[in-house]
Amino acid sequence: MACKMHKTMIAFSILWSLYKGSLSAKYKVVSAPSVVAALGSDVLLPALLTPEKNGEKMEIRWFKPMYQPYVHLYINGKDDYTAQMPQFANRTELLKENITRGIFPLIIRNVTVLDSGNYYCYVESTDHHSMATVDLIVIAVGSPPVISTITDDTVFCESRGWYPEPYLIWTDNEGNKVMPSMEKVLKDEKSLYHILSAIYMPPTSSNITCTVSSSLNQSKQSSRQIRETRHPVTCRDLYSRYIVFWPCLVVILMLLGCICFLLKRPGC
Repeated sequence: MACKMHKTMIAFSILWSLYKGSLSAKYKVVSAPSVVAALGSDVLLPALLTPEKNGEKMEIRWFKPMYQPYVHLYINGKDDYTAQMPQFANRTELLKENITRGIFPLIIRNVTVLDSGNYYCYVESTDHHSMATVDLIVIAVGSPPVISTITDDTVFCESRGWYPEPYLIWTDNEGNKVMPSMEKVLKDEKSLYHILSAIYMPPTSSNITCTVSSSLNQSKQSSRQIRETRHPVTCRDLYSRYIVFWPCLVVILMLLGCICFLLKRPGC
């Protein structure tokens, strides 16, 4: 009986050691929910292990949205670029200053619109693996809107170089919204948005404001004086115009009479 108890204790000790070892091997990859970067800037995608682990011997793979080709790969103690996505060539770097503490953020340089979206950080060791996701949001604040008039009643507003897709609001000199008669949103070769809108100028407005904004609360606006403020025509104004117009009409009639008289004279 004592021998069986001894064997049971040895087996329990072995199982407990294995269980503790499996607990110590487990970790979790942690990142930020999202990161915002301006077009053309450098961005840092954070990643670390919790609890703190040495990541030197682990595989660290950043990808979107497929496992391969990848954004960046660190494996066997070095970076591997053999199957890197072409759009990230010479633009990524895994920072390894604190990799022994399980901290290894990824730098992406000269961010483009195409870089936006979800990134997955997958970490694998000999006995465990984990993954985290971070959303990269790229923004570009476009040019100040330009207001131009084609006719007395049609006003255009145009702005370029926005990301994400912008929207445009017209307001009159009293701050009331004016519905556009035409609006187009286009993309250029860099996938940046270009917005063009037109309105029929309200007859009672002398000033118009065009505001272009994006969903990330970035905005620019322009105002323009289109014409002098129109005042209502009164009876006195009509009488004044009549007084000025009547003498002119008399002079014109007299001149026409003289011309007719001269044309009827014999010998002319």
